Amino acid sequence: MDAGENIVLVGFMGAGKSSVGRLLAKRLGRCFVETDDLIVAGEGRSIPEIFQADGEPRFRQLEADMLDLLRLKRGEVIATGGGFPCPEGRMEALKAMGTVVWLAGDFETLYARALRSGSRPMLEGKPKEEVAALYRAREPYYRQAHFVVETPGLGVDQVVRRILSLLRHRARVG
Repeated sequence: MDAGENIVLVGFMGAGKSSVGRLLAKRLGRCFVETDDLIVAGEGRSIPEIFQADGEPRFRQLEADMLDLLRLKRGEVIATGGGFPCPEGRMEALKAMGTVVWLAGDFETLYARALRSGSRPMLEGKPKEEVAALYRAREPYYRQAHFVVETPGLGVDQVVRRILSLLRHRARVG
């Protein structure tokens, strides 16, 4: 595995990108970067505050602006927000930065996890059917990842081990 290559985690809310990313970075001795955290740091306010004050379009613009910063990263583990890879051309840009891994799962499992994990503007006031439609709309983008790891029923450590195995296999074959 190329030490200079980034590992980019994508997936829907509740997929475990943050937890998996932190542990994966630790195991690999790399830095962990979370796009949502970079946006919060740059804006000086939380994502719910950005959504409330400026709306989703502003947040999506901040994500787009983040691409230039991410292109400077080398050898890091990057966790993206759930909608980050979805605009046209975004997955291609992420794949050019490194190996993209989709942390996949069935909607019901991911939805339940997302509800448990704090304030999420994309869930607030939305019926479950609308969130399911969002998941279905994002799936084709996630499917473009280099690798898919199904997360339901697995702990964070198990997901990390699967990712490491895929990366080692790719290094041997590639």
